Amino acid sequence: MSQDYKYFVIPFKNVPDDPTYTVWYASWSKERPSVVRGMPAPVAIGVTKDDKLPPEAILIANSTKEPPPPPPLMAAGTPSEYVAAFNMRAGLTKEG
Repeated sequence: MSQDYKYFVIPFKNVPDDPTYTVWYASWSKERPSVVRGMPAPVAIGVTKDDKLPPEAILIANSTKEPPPPPPLMAAGTPSEYVAAFNMRAGLTKEG
């Protein structure tokens, strides 16, 4: 039976040092980057099987692929354009 994974974007500051979910950072590395004061916070995309998302996380898409693949790289454009490209490339669905 397939799992229902939820991809989400989450503010970097809300990602714990040892999250209970998989998280990729701006370079799509699973290694938490060091952030120097004044540097913009990197984008963080997570995926979980939990029904409840972490605080301040925003659902991007659902997937039943096992294991869940890393998110597609970000390109210039609006957040809604990224979500559309994310869903198209990964064959995922957005819950609405």
